[in-house]
This record gives sequence, C-alpha cells and structure tokens, in this order.
Amino acid sequence: MLKSPTIPSFLWSTIKPYKWWYLLMMQAPFANAIFPLVYNYSIKLLIDLFATKSQITLHMAIYPILLFVGINTWLEICWRVHNFAAWKSMPYIMQNVMNKVYTYVSNHSYGFFQNNLTGTVTGKVKGINDGCREIHNALEYQVSKPVLTTCVSGVALACVNWKIFLLVLIFAFIQGYVSIFFGKKLNRIETAKENAWHKIIGYIADNISNIFTISSYAKGHYEAYKVNHQYEKQYKPLALEWCKVDFIMSCMQATIYIVFIALLFLYMISLKNNNDISIGDIAFVMSMAYIFLDNMWASINAIKDFSHTIARFVSSFSIMQIPQNIIDKPHAEKLKVSGGEIIFKDLCFNYENHNTIFNNLNLHINAGEKVGIVGHSGAGKSTLISLLLKNFKVTSGDIIIDNQSIGNVSSDSLRTQISLIPQDIMLFHRSIGENIGYAKDNATKQEIEMAAVSANIHDFIEGLPEKYNTLVGERGVKLSGGQRQRIAIARAILKNAPILILDEATSSLDSQTEYEIQKSINTILEQNKATVIAIAHRLSTIKYLDRIIVIDKGQIIENGSFQELMTKDGGIFRLMWDNQVNGMLI
Repeated sequence: MLKSPTIPSFLWSTIKPYKWWYLLMMQAPFANAIFPLVYNYSIKLLIDLFATKSQITLHMAIYPILLFVGINTWLEICWRVHNFAAWKSMPYIMQNVMNKVYTYVSNHSYGFFQNNLTGTVTGKVKGINDGCREIHNALEYQVSKPVLTTCVSGVALACVNWKIFLLVLIFAFIQGYVSIFFGKKLNRIETAKENAWHKIIGYIADNISNIFTISSYAKGHYEAYKVNHQYEKQYKPLALEWCKVDFIMSCMQATIYIVFIALLFLYMISLKNNNDISIGDIAFVMSMAYIFLDNMWASINAIKDFSHTIARFVSSFSIMQIPQNIIDKPHAEKLKVSGGEIIFKDLCFNYENHNTIFNNLNLHINAGEKVGIVGHSGAGKSTLISLLLKNFKVTSGDIIIDNQSIGNVSSDSLRTQISLIPQDIMLFHRSIGENIGYAKDNATKQEIEMAAVSANIHDFIEGLPEKYNTLVGERGVKLSGGQRQRIAIARAILKNAPILILDEATSSLDSQTEYEIQKSINTILEQNKATVIAIAHRLSTIKYLDRIIVIDKGQIIENGSFQELMTKDGGIFRLMWDNQVNGMLI
C-alpha cells in the first residue's frame, strides 16, 4: 500500500516550487487591510486642521495630503506586484494540482475502478481542482481582506481609547465564539452534504453511461424516481438541517451586532461631553468602527463560506486518501521478452470476498504457441488474463514469462509486451487515427493505415467524410460493435507485441468479416511468431490453434488439440462443440 497524502502536505507540495512568488503575491491582502486605517487617519488630520485653524496653508496640510496620496499609490503598487507574482505562480501551481491528482487517481488498482462509479471518481477529481482554486482565491480575497481589515481597524480603535478597545474585544469574542460553535456544525453538515451529492452525481453519471439501456427498457421514469428518491433520503435532510443551523447563527449574530453598535454610539456621546475626544477623532472612530463592524460581519460570512469550501474540498480529497494498492515491488525490473513462454505455476487466487478462483493451477504455454481457452461463464478465463496483466496480485504461486517472474517486473513493462483485444471495446473520444495509433508512440500515418488494412477497416474509414480524422464519440458510440472491434484489432496489429491476448476478439463481427480478419491475424501471427492466448465462446474461432484448454471452476479439466478433444468420448469440449453446432447457447 502506498501512503496517501494529507491535505496540508498536498497543498504545500503544489506551492513549494513557487513559494517565494506565492509569498510575494500574498502581501497584497495586508496592504488592503492597512489602507483604510491610513486613509481615514489622513482624513482625521484634515478635519482636525479645519476645526482648529481659520486659515490653512499648504505647509500645514502637506502631511495629511502626502499621507492620503501616498497610501493610494502604495496600494496600487502592492496589487500590481500581486498580479505579477500571480502570473509567475498560480498557473503552475494549478498545473501541479492537476498532475498530482490525475497521477494519484489513475494509478489506483484495477479493483478500485471496479468498485467505484466513474461519475463519483470524476466528480471528486474535478472537486479537488476546483477546491484548490477556491481556497487560493479565498486566501487572496474573500477571507484575508475582511479578516485582516477587522484586526487592523480593531487595533486602531484601541489606540484611540482603551475602553473602546475593551468593547471591541468583548464583541469580537462573543461573535467569534458564536461563529466557531455554529461553524463546526455547519462544516460537519456540509461535508456530509458533499458526500451525499457525490453519490447522487455518480448515480446520474452511471445512468447517462447506460442511457441506451434505460431507453430500450423504457425505464426513464423509474430512474428519474430513483434519482429523486436518493435526493430526498440522502441530500435533502442535510440541506434542511444546514439551513436551520445557519438561520439560528445569523439571528444571534445580528442581535450581537445591534447591541454593539448601540453601545458604541452611547459611549461616543459620553466621550464628547467630557471633551475626551476631538471632532477628527469622532470621524476617525466612527469610520473605523463602521469598517470594523462591516468587515467583522464580512469575515464571519467569508469564514463560513470558506468552511463550506474546505468541507467540499475535504469530501473530494477523500479520493486522494484512499491508499493505493501497489502491485509492483519497489525498483521493479523491466520485463524482457525474447520468445514469449508463459508458465502459470501453482497459481492460487481469491478475490477480496474470499471467493476462491484458482487453487494450485499449473499451465505451461510454449513460446510462439497459440492456445485457446474455453469454459462456461465464471470458470476463471477472464481472471486468468487479469492476473497475467497484473490487474490483480496472485494470492500464491507465480506467473513466469521467459524465466522472469511477473511479480519482479514493472506492470508497464509487462503490458508493453502484451497486446490485448478485449470483448468490450472502449475507444477514446478522439479520431479513428488517434485510437489506432495509440498502440505505438509516434506511429506514422502509413503504419496506422497498414494496420487498418490488415484489420479490414481501412475501406470503411476512407468512406467517412473526415476519414482517419473522424471522431468516434464517447467510448466509440458512433461506431458499431464490429467496427469498434476492428479498430481494436488494428491497434493490436500496430503494437506488434510478442504476446497477444484475444478475448472474444471477433464476437461482434459477421461471419464473412470474421473469416477475413481471422486470416489477417493468422498471417501476422505466423510472421512475428507471437504467443497467443485466445478466450472464446464461439469455438470455431479457435479450431485451428495449436492447443485448446478447457477450464471449469478454476481448474484445467481438458487439454489438447482440437482433433484430440473431439475424439475424446464424453469430453466436455466435444459436448460444448456439439451444443454450439446445434445452435444451443453455451
């Protein structure tokens, strides 16, 4: 298991390469907080000057004027520095976030993606990127400005009169306590809301992926009801609870605010009656009091909103805190394939639910041998291929390729040496040329077209308006099942790996096309001497392979050539063949 990152370590790792630019960027909020103090203090000096002097010279007013002009100039300079520092840091920081999140999530095990909805995973990946952007924005603007301005204006009021300072402290303490008390509740509810929402989005995404199935079974109303039911049971109660807590908190904060402002006005009248404060001081105190109160209120709301942002981020970041089930050993070697000999030695495997699939399975496939694997559904055929590809880790035993245990080699180097044509073809929402060329780095147009010719798909592609630049749609939905499979075959032909796995590779093709493609594949296999493992339900596709293996309940029950198995009285393969020839389903 690879240790997952914590939120602080993750955020710091994205900022660290640009920490000095980031620090320079964050000086602007401090400038923003100091600006109202100096601005209003210069106004106070001018008011006192006007109140005490009948004639005012430029020399007498030069200090407040310079102070007034200087603070405006200084603020503008600070924000232009901020903009330049953001230019030098934020695009790269967000790029780091995207790369780290995608790399971590995409390197989860095969089982992780089997057990999690694609929509939920995608939603959380997007939530992390959006959350990081919102957190940075909050630190720059939404939270830092009102919080820092509140602190500076509070200190300014305290400098005028310690009793005002005491009143401010009491008010800040009460408001802070109320905000923290209710903020914790809101944060807890918000986290639960986000988790519930991610589940709903995952369910909706699953429905969209299966929209044709929903339509064909006329289940649109039923699925809409289920989505609404999930909202009613999982999300709505939390949303109502959040509104209730937020309403109570807002009422209490408003009451405290009104009491504070009333007390402040009464105290200011008292100070003036005792000649303890000047007219300029009154203007300064009242303006700073307004700034303090306004920013105090803004701070509370900003912190509340920020807590929601953090809650959403925490909910999304949970996908980064799922430890990765790393199958490769540290410093795994690179697999080197010379012939393609494959040995399954004393192989044992069971899934997490302890359902045993293989128990001391032994199978030896010679280099260049073409082997067909058949068996009823659930016999273990696909699991055997998944173990060979290191999608799962064997419980015990070993899989050896050319005298190298796949447990000691890296997954990438292993899969580079294997071409897989699965039964369920998934294509990228990219051009046909890109989908075929995906098998080989820097594949030329000529190589892609030659592979398409071998897979009997070139003429079809050339007949399209955009030809090889035609987009295939999400998961290849614009193409028929047979067309998708021929593109997958072309991709495997282009890869030209020493080991080829065919999992019902021609199951979606008509008989004539299947025959033509089978001839092309056989010709290419004879040329490159690849080791072939073909899983088949359509038994005619493996008739001419070197050997056929029959698996049942994770055990090899028959093993031999087609002729040998067909001459075996009472043999399982012969029974399967007879049933299929007679048109029965296996």
